[in-house]
Amino acid sequence: MRFWRQLFWSAALAATALFIAGPAAAQGGAAPNAAIAGNNAATPATRKSADYVKLGGFFNEQQKKQVRRFLAQRYAKGKECPPGMERNEAKRCAPPVLGHYWAVGQPLQPAVEAHPLPPAVEAQLPPAPAGYEYVLAGDDILLISKAIKLVVDIIPDVMG
Repeated sequence: MRFWRQLFWSAALAATALFIAGPAAAQGGAAPNAAIAGNNAATPATRKSADYVKLGGFFNEQQKKQVRRFLAQRYAKGKECPPGMERNEAKRCAPPVLGHYWAVGQPLQPAVEAHPLPPAVEAQLPPAPAGYEYVLAGDDILLISKAIKLVVDIIPDVMG
């Protein structure tokens, strides 16, 4: 059983690496987004934004603060909560299950309930790159790849 588990995770890791490195790596050429793998050869001026999304480096601090401020104003006094959240005893929006079951660079587990962001919240963020989407999981906003649900970046604790 342990052998099969190791084989599964090794194959999943290899598939994730190929997905991140891009199709050129599978063909033996230089990957257009090689900076993700640690090669700093690509510069912002020489790459397309759709080709490159840095793990853990998509959101800047200003965007994180703006989204938190918007959500605090939008949901603090109202009776509604964003999808996947509900009012708790303190009358604040909170996820029904506490804990974080995701991390940057890891695929989102199938058991995690991820909800699309409300359009008003998504309007506060830059457009998601091609092949990626924003989701709300717990009280975090995640940028994930659509194909393999890889967590690329996180805005933690958006409800404060």
